[in-house]
Amino acid sequence: MVHIERTPLKKILRAVVYQNTEKLSLSDIVEREKPDLAMTGVFYSPAKWAPVCPVKADGTVLFADQQYSYWALGWDVGADVLPVLVPAGGESDCRNYVANCLLVRAGRPQQKLTYNADVGGRRGRVAVGLTKDTWITYGASDGSSGAMTPEDLRDYMAKQGCQFAVMMDGGGKVNYYSREAGVLIEGKDPSQTLLLLYLHGESEGKPVSEKKTVVLDPGHDASNLANKSPDGTYYEHEFALDMGNRIEAILEQYGVAVTMTRTGGEAVSLAQRCKIANNIRGLDLFVSLHSNAAAGSGWSSASGWSAYVFSKTSGGYTAAQSILEAVRAAGIAVRSTPIVEAPSLYVLKGTVAPAVLIEHGFHTNEGDVKNLRNSSYRQRLAEAEARGILDYLGIAWEEEDAPEPAEPTEAEKAVEWITTEGIMLGNSAGDLMLDQGMTRKQFAVMLYRYHKKFHPT
Repeated sequence: MVHIERTPLKKILRAVVYQNTEKLSLSDIVEREKPDLAMTGVFYSPAKWAPVCPVKADGTVLFADQQYSYWALGWDVGADVLPVLVPAGGESDCRNYVANCLLVRAGRPQQKLTYNADVGGRRGRVAVGLTKDTWITYGASDGSSGAMTPEDLRDYMAKQGCQFAVMMDGGGKVNYYSREAGVLIEGKDPSQTLLLLYLHGESEGKPVSEKKTVVLDPGHDASNLANKSPDGTYYEHEFALDMGNRIEAILEQYGVAVTMTRTGGEAVSLAQRCKIANNIRGLDLFVSLHSNAAAGSGWSSASGWSAYVFSKTSGGYTAAQSILEAVRAAGIAVRSTPIVEAPSLYVLKGTVAPAVLIEHGFHTNEGDVKNLRNSSYRQRLAEAEARGILDYLGIAWEEEDAPEPAEPTEAEKAVEWITTEGIMLGNSAGDLMLDQGMTRKQFAVMLYRYHKKFHPT
């Protein structure tokens, strides 16, 4: 049997991580707990009857990897479910999380999947995916047409529009139930951990905003005074915040919902910056704002604008290309390699949404610093980057119409008339000398010309 179910997030009343300590069958669990949906959870050790992937239930960590971090489904209640990065040791603000084999992140299929050889091959599978407003559950029993390899499942969930997806346990441990669809897929083995979803009527849920959403991340903060020009006239934290404010103002004019990771000089850790972004369901783009520095303590020749992305297959790379095109069109000098892959940068690897980190120039280069301190140059940068962001979001940039010429004043009309009629001619260079005094002789000449023009006889 094969079944895929799409559950609007706004319909989820509660999501529960269920520990099957009594080794009950799925039928018994459904009868006892009465969920609307139930599905197999993480891989587990049958001998120990304990999970082997990070999982947390109602505030209690059931298993944590002490060496590696994992991407997981994380939530407090259920409808607030989001992708979260669970660090080694399992510390997380979420009351619940479930991590397993990561299939899709930021809308991109993972190039290399991490799983043990004994769970590979074509077999029954369970997977959970998230779109901006939907929880997608896939279930297929062993031997059915839906039996897949992990790589097949990855590609399938990506094609369903998942921005994030994880593979749960499979094979004989596929256990999947949908009350509404009347589906019960019960494996020959019970699951040690399951996810249970309880739903309410759609009218009780909160609608998901259709607005495009962007997080702007002004790099560093006022406590980081080391990032400055050699002469001390420029500080990166001040520039980054000013750029964020300028870009925010432009994006909001186009109806984009903007969140700033900091609005002043307050200290915000890299982990907090990622959390701010990851807590926004369906975030469209994360943009971190910085200026660059060359090695050494003095001025250097390195200069130019550049952007960093997690990889060239990420959504951030597509966004960076749009921003780069707008920056070049604005006449901003860019580096010879303007877009660089940097998967080790914390905010690039720690955010779920497509992410770009922009280095606006080098604060160790005298020419760049002169520009970066200039208000009009900052505004040109902000407008170019906002234009690139809007292009990535699919929002058309509106060219400003040329201003209508101002209505001439009475004095301007009088000067135009008196010169057109030849009554006042100015000096030999054509200068009317309007701000200078007039002699009686000059006044008499003007009267004479007026008389000849309009009273010739």
